[in-house]
Amino acid sequence: MTSIDGAALDYEAELRGAVDADSGSLTVPEAWEGFPGRAFGGFLAGAVLVAASVRTEHPRPLSLFSRYYRPSPVGRAVGIELAAERRGRNLDTFAARLVDGDRLLSTFSVAFGRDGEAPLSSQALATLPPLVRPRPVWQHLEEIGVEPGRLMRRVGYRAETEAVPPEEAAAAWNLRSEWPATTCADPAVRAAVAVMAIDAFVGPATMRANGWDLDGEWPVMMPSLDLNCWFYAPEEQHAGDWLTVRTSVPVSRAGYAVGRTQVWTGDRLIAEGMSQVALVPVPPSPAPST
Repeated sequence: MTSIDGAALDYEAELRGAVDADSGSLTVPEAWEGFPGRAFGGFLAGAVLVAASVRTEHPRPLSLFSRYYRPSPVGRAVGIELAAERRGRNLDTFAARLVDGDRLLSTFSVAFGRDGEAPLSSQALATLPPLVRPRPVWQHLEEIGVEPGRLMRRVGYRAETEAVPPEEAAAAWNLRSEWPATTCADPAVRAAVAVMAIDAFVGPATMRANGWDLDGEWPVMMPSLDLNCWFYAPEEQHAGDWLTVRTSVPVSRAGYAVGRTQVWTGDRLIAEGMSQVALVPVPPSPAPST
């Protein structure tokens, strides 16, 4: 169980509790709101991954692919249809759909495997340096007079208010933050936490890639269209640790942006992914009545 400023954050209970297998439904708690009235896509995908994990004997989450057609509500049940696509000695795959009545909300594909026996293990990546002055983002926003979103308070992720170090900027990384790891030993829960971290930072990285001040008013909302994740060693998360997350947005054009993200624990890369978001202009605020 992770503690954020004294408040307990129990990833496992919330991810498993979101799915009611008896009624075939999924309910995202209001604490996991992304945009107002909309569920955080990373939580949706993580909950589906954890739900699928109880149907396989293969312990290792390998990948997850998500596509979002319509936003899912918070605090209200929607239908979840989960079925095995393939079962094999080395690989099980599952397909899932979230539906709201006759409306398709999103689709998912999740793969699980067993530990392989090949004698090959490498990581051809330099270790990330730690953040110099990490602090909760919600705290920084409050200090500059900006109301932080519910998810920022809920998770309490940390970042530095300055831009990424010059060496990372030169390598085209736009953002580096820290996301709380889980204390749960279940590999599926650990993979789900990595999914959340992969989904969370494409928006601010897109802003920074376009030269916008993250502390100012954003001109667009960025709902996720799809989210693809690959898991290398999610079991290496340690209790009380923070995951280091860095995101690059190489291209934003024609109303869309694609981000690529790495998730690290200590000196190990444990997951990475890519996500495409839509750049939806924020409607102008109504003029004050006179």
